[in-house]
Amino acid sequence: MNDGMKPITAFSPESEKAYYSQNWPQEALPYLHLEPYLRCWVDGEAVFKGKTVLDIGAGECTYTRLIAERFSPTRVIACELFRERMLPAARENCDSCLSFVAGDCFRLPVHNESCDVVWGSLVLHQLPDLEDVVTEIRRVLKPQGLYLGFEPNPFNLGIMYRYLFRRHSKNQYLLTPADLGVFRVAGFDLETTFFYARFPSQRSRFLTTCLGIHARKA
Repeated sequence: MNDGMKPITAFSPESEKAYYSQNWPQEALPYLHLEPYLRCWVDGEAVFKGKTVLDIGAGECTYTRLIAERFSPTRVIACELFRERMLPAARENCDSCLSFVAGDCFRLPVHNESCDVVWGSLVLHQLPDLEDVVTEIRRVLKPQGLYLGFEPNPFNLGIMYRYLFRRHSKNQYLLTPADLGVFRVAGFDLETTFFYARFPSQRSRFLTTCLGIHARKA
């Protein structure tokens, strides 16, 4: 793993609520500005079109809504531990393919092999029990299903500074590509990439801000 950067303790829902409950959203957040963060490293139409997509740790459902509006999935399910974070987006939603459910990443509230794609944006680095989460992701994915998501790039100095000196959830740690080896152990074909939406051609480990994850269930 990552030499002590990961918390010793298991995931704490109480710590997570203490962090997020200080700023529950009062209205649905904008999301179309996030499209470059997908398109600069993923062919969204090829990945999401006609698929059942589960967004884990969906938060305020910005990426959930982006995927539903821009990439023509059959169904998108937003799954978030705290319903308060989803409520403004759920109240505003008019898209029949989009649904919302409260649940955690260790017991995903969907059936076995019911999803084509599991999407996660900035969620795995807040889940120290990563092996258990990957087991659940594998359970809900269909054969050859895909986990797709991205995390903060731990090799970027700005990301490291924010982790070390700014406020964040006590569950958060600097997730590295080495940590993601749990996907291979669980039977996934794993690829990672570094990217920066402002400079789509940039793939430097040190100059980019995001670590992209593409894990296919074998």
